Amino acid sequence: MKIMVTGIGGVGGYIASVLCANYDDVTLVARKKRKESLQTKGLVVHSDFFGHHVAHPAVTDDPSSAGIQDVIFVCVKNYSLEAALTAVLPCIGDDTIVVPVLNGFTYHDTATSIMKNGKIVDSAIYITSSYQEDYSIRQEGRFARIYIGSDDAEATKKVYDVLNHPGLTCCIAENITVEIWRKFILNCAYNVLTAYYRTSIGGALSQPQGKEEFRALLQEAYDVGKAAGVPLPDDVVDDQYRRILGSDDMDATSSLKRDIAAGHQSELDTFSGALIRLAHQYGVPVPISEKCYQALV
Repeated sequence: MKIMVTGIGGVGGYIASVLCANYDDVTLVARKKRKESLQTKGLVVHSDFFGHHVAHPAVTDDPSSAGIQDVIFVCVKNYSLEAALTAVLPCIGDDTIVVPVLNGFTYHDTATSIMKNGKIVDSAIYITSSYQEDYSIRQEGRFARIYIGSDDAEATKKVYDVLNHPGLTCCIAENITVEIWRKFILNCAYNVLTAYYRTSIGGALSQPQGKEEFRALLQEAYDVGKAAGVPLPDDVVDDQYRRILGSDDMDATSSLKRDIAAGHQSELDTFSGALIRLAHQYGVPVPISEKCYQALV
């Protein structure tokens, strides 16, 4: 089993750590200082769920040198997907399975347009993980869960077998599109509102209209998904709203808030712009999403 991971950030680094604990032939794609750190110190993970792990897999900035792979995990931000996937094209054979582990709902079409062969198994991951200044990975919380699915049952089962090990709970989704949208709906509210107010989720919810805006962002994303034909359960908005308001971690922020506050490239288009365009396509009003987007763009 030849496995490759590209995008060794919080999510990709964590997945790679679980894979390295169970497979001998894992190749990480990294560049510059990240590559140097992986080669000298190894892949270091500090995890509430998986424990402390250090692995020393192969690391390359030239994916083509690793040859054809069995499974490739692409764990990058949406704006880097085209470049990351293009770089690993020489590693994708007819039977290679590519698993994009990204936010949003647009990545599948982008991957399909780039890949000339191979198979795609989609995913939606729930994890709180980030890489630190020393390039180690810090995972917080007692969970790391990934949903996978595709029209190819054999490919999906193969990815399940590869991933389902201690440290990562893997579930084959009955409908992966629903799982992708369930997570997307939450991100459209959580990421956007924390970025809009430049604060934690607790700080955002404590604003005069914070709770109402959070629920409205959830509802707008849900309405767009339903209009687009996604068979979402009726209780998605209520469930997400109650879960976040009942969370013990009100100091948590979001990747979008952190990136925008630091002046870095962000996934604002993934969490807000793409939703607004789809809303316009289906004639769904999304006033709160548009207000936040215009303030952040």
